[in-house]
Amino acid sequence: MTDKQLPENERVRLLLMSAAEPEGRIAPPGTAFTARARRSLLRRRLAVTTAALAAGAAAVAGTLFVGGATGNDEPPPAASAECLHDAVQKIKERQGQGYRPVYGTLREGRIRMDDGVTKSSAFRFDVDGALADGTGVPSTGPVHVWYPTAEVQLPSPGRYVLLLDRADRPDSKGAPLFHLAPEQALPLSADGRVQLRCADGSTGSVPQDRLRAAVNGA
Repeated sequence: MTDKQLPENERVRLLLMSAAEPEGRIAPPGTAFTARARRSLLRRRLAVTTAALAAGAAAVAGTLFVGGATGNDEPPPAASAECLHDAVQKIKERQGQGYRPVYGTLREGRIRMDDGVTKSSAFRFDVDGALADGTGVPSTGPVHVWYPTAEVQLPSPGRYVLLLDRADRPDSKGAPLFHLAPEQALPLSADGRVQLRCADGSTGSVPQDRLRAAVNGA
């Protein structure tokens, strides 16, 4: 069958195919070009991954910590009974894992720590009292608390209710170290009100004594 005998749409397809064919053989890219392209791709992937991790960490920090020390002077409105109940349930879950709710002051500054296996940083927390009985965590006095996994999760210096648990190993000098439950770093105002994050994303506050009573089932 000649070209003239082909249907018109087939002739158009053949003409387009002919026009698209290269006049000569295309040489494959050299090793240098391939290496540069691979490095460029890796850089782009790394940039995307880093941006995603940073955004995720910032989002986590905003979720875990109810606020910084700057908000302690103006606590939010009174928390609802439901909000208080949810906060108490979270505290009790951590208590079942060995954590103890204590309150005090988080001091500014990083402290280089070494437990003989891991070298990292800690912050100083001056414990003024405890909201519940517990073992392993003192009711008063300064303690050294390991930084959370991501430093962005670390609360700002100020007054807090924290849930602490004693680490398996002391520091290299034999002093005890403690772990922090970051989702339960609750700002404590100057007038003794604890700031809570409610399930709907809002915040509320309760007197410290009321939170203590609820944690202890009163």
